[in-house]
Amino acid sequence: MTMRAGAGLGAAAVLLVLLNPLIIGTFGTTTFVEHAPVAMVVTAVYLLATAACVIFSAVLVAASLIMRHAELLKSESR
Repeated sequence: MTMRAGAGLGAAAVLLVLLNPLIIGTFGTTTFVEHAPVAMVVTAVYLLATAACVIFSAVLVAASLIMRHAELLKSESR
């Protein structure tokens, strides 16, 4: 379950990275624009979501691998 969730978040992160030029170019902004607060919010939320997906994906996959290794060591010690 943990590995699947990590892989799913990783796939979402890859998709977000690939769609970056489209989303930021259409709805966001690459520079500070005082008169476009919505574009700045869209850019900030999009970039935070991308970073969160990458980080949480790595954490979930690492936790899954650690749990599998611990179970393997536990079963070998019996």
